[in-house]
Formats: sequence, C-alpha cells, structure tokens
Amino acid sequence: MKHDRPSRISTRRLLAGLAALAIILSALASCTMVGDRLNGVKLDADGPTSCVKDCNDSYKVQYAEEQKAHQENVDGCQALSQPDKDSCLSSESARHSAAMEALGEAKIECQNNCHRQGSGSAS
Repeated sequence: MKHDRPSRISTRRLLAGLAALAIILSALASCTMVGDRLNGVKLDADGPTSCVKDCNDSYKVQYAEEQKAHQENVDGCQALSQPDKDSCLSSESARHSAAMEALGEAKIECQNNCHRQGSGSAS
C-alpha cells in the first residue's frame, strides 16, 4: 500500500496560507477601540432628537420675539392718523408675514441639518 505524500506545492500553499493568517491576526491584534465620533456621527440615542428639540426651542424664542415686535409695530401704527395708519398697518402686515415665513423656513432647515450632521462628503 502506497501512502500519498503531500506535494511541495500543497505544502508551500499551506505555509503561505498560515503566513497570511498570521499577518491578519497580528494586524487585528493591534486594533484599538476608538471613540464614537470617529466618523463624525455621535452615537447617542437622542442625537437627532436633541438637535431637533434645540431647533424647536430656538424657533419658539424667535417666534415670541417676532410676535412682540409685530404687536409693538401695530401699536405704533394705531397712533398715526387714518391715511398713514392704513399704509403703516399694511406694510407691517407684509413685513410680519415675510418674517414668519422666514422663521418657518429657518426652523425646517435647522431640523434638516440635524439629520445631515456627520454625513460628510465622498469628494
């Protein structure tokens, strides 16, 4: 009965495979844990939620300030004579509408930025 001896080629392949495995294992052994901000995204459960809350809180403050400014401007218009009062109230209404629209758009943009944080760029 003749025993099959491993050929030199299969022995070399085995040694090359073992060497490659040793290199991979030594590379993995040198890996270290890194913080959760390595890629720019904080891994908190409340990350985007907290950001959106900040946007909403900021909007609430700015909304209140705009409402106060609008009321003060309307009060100022009311003190004017009739032809000037109508023009003043019309202008203030247009200014206030534009300010409220800008506030709404800024709030949405702020919230959208919460979901884009850390997205980075491939370029």
